[in-house]
Amino acid sequence: MEKKMFLALALSMGVLIAWPFMFGTNNKKTNSDQTAIQQSTQQTADVAEQKKDATGQVATKPNYLDGGQTYFIENNLLKVGVNSKGAVLNQVIFKDYRDDKKDFIKLFGKDVEKSGAFHVNNFENKTFKPKTSDDQSAITLLDGKGNEVSYSLDKSTYTLRTSIKRVSDKEPISFKIYSKITESKDANYGLSSDPDTRKKNIILYSSIDDKANRTDMAKIREKGIVYFSNSYKWVALSDRYFMMSLVDKKDSISDVSTKCTQDGYCSTDFVIKGAGLDFNTALYIGPKDVTHMRVLDQSLTEAIDYGWLSFMSVPMLELMKFFYSAIPNYGVAILILTLLVRLIMFPLQHKAMKSMKKMQDLQPHLKSIQAKYKDDKEQLNRETLQFMKTHKMNPMSGCLPMLIQLPVFIALYKVLANSVELYRSPFIFWITDLSVKDHFYIMPLLMGVMMFFQQKMTPNPTMDQTQAKMMLYMMPIIFTVMMLSLPSGLTLYIMFSTLLGIVQQMATNRILVAKKQ
Repeated sequence: MEKKMFLALALSMGVLIAWPFMFGTNNKKTNSDQTAIQQSTQQTADVAEQKKDATGQVATKPNYLDGGQTYFIENNLLKVGVNSKGAVLNQVIFKDYRDDKKDFIKLFGKDVEKSGAFHVNNFENKTFKPKTSDDQSAITLLDGKGNEVSYSLDKSTYTLRTSIKRVSDKEPISFKIYSKITESKDANYGLSSDPDTRKKNIILYSSIDDKANRTDMAKIREKGIVYFSNSYKWVALSDRYFMMSLVDKKDSISDVSTKCTQDGYCSTDFVIKGAGLDFNTALYIGPKDVTHMRVLDQSLTEAIDYGWLSFMSVPMLELMKFFYSAIPNYGVAILILTLLVRLIMFPLQHKAMKSMKKMQDLQPHLKSIQAKYKDDKEQLNRETLQFMKTHKMNPMSGCLPMLIQLPVFIALYKVLANSVELYRSPFIFWITDLSVKDHFYIMPLLMGVMMFFQQKMTPNPTMDQTQAKMMLYMMPIIFTVMMLSLPSGLTLYIMFSTLLGIVQQMATNRILVAKKQ
């Protein structure tokens, strides 16, 4: 029984760590949204049939901005292109972030730049002219008939204010966000320099449910069209580290649908209820950094996928950023955070190690009882229970502390896997970007060696020699293979945590030996 328990624990830990890499992250969905997605699958065939264009595909491929001219507004963080055709946003450039080619990160690819990324549907076919202004962070566009669209960037933030004035409110104000997706090159980690190849999600937030609903656009592409039935506070187009989100604090965003063609053109349409002749809103266009998101709205932080352990992950992120403020190196901040977590978990870990060591020492006595009563099962069980009671042995006392620790380590893993702070952030020597794998595989191999020695030092009282040998060799190999493609920041955490585990095991063994003497 104890053998199965220990094996189950080891396998559970492996599955918990490996699950995100094999099957992706679990996204939070409201029940009503889930129903809407299921219903949309049934409606997809009918809608697609109704909206097919001459090419035989769902008609979502954007029109190019022929005849329009792009004007740029900027602050110290953002550069945004606004096209005179339809007053659409068609370029977003992040000044503080560069890709692996040392070019500024762009939120949209070239095709979307030519067709427009963010549209006010009411003005899609209108031609605007810019109003003369010396303000480089704002632009006002007029169509000559009384319609007006203004965009202005707040100073030192990623907030873009939008003001719309109309001559008629017969139609509700509606918007469209275009994007393009091809085969994802960053399905797990990192960030492709080509925006079109990044894994993207549509994220919707309702303050009624206080939840963010994430839908992978690759899945929408498979279905053709997906409807969302709730009213929302904000809607966002997001990749791993960056996002564009329109925020309406009245929860008036409705009639949301996302349509995709097989060649990867996707549009998300939505309506703002109750908008009159004059309408003001704001867009967050920036990194998924909680510090910047909170400037516009606290709920935007829900766009970061920390899973069901977000109540633990967010404080850990804040701690890591605090350590970074003292020592401006996120690699060092990860080491300090790992050490702190280990110190907090020390009593539980020590208890587990002490219990397993005690069971190992008493194992010969248990085996003698098993040999003595091998032909009498009932007597064997009675003697075994009595022996364990006398010596205060509890097989679960070694497993439970380890299980209690798992949520803490999973929460820390989520932080390191989803933090834009690690993007392009160097550590030392060959580690120049903590968000991508160690290209020389030095840390994964070191971690594997350390795990081997840790397994060798750790008592396995409930295992026979065959099982112990399998754990000794197979676990380090399995974990090393898994670490090869993980971000180096995450690998650094696991490697350092393993090293601290070895030190703790050595200290525990010495303490127990000293007590015996």
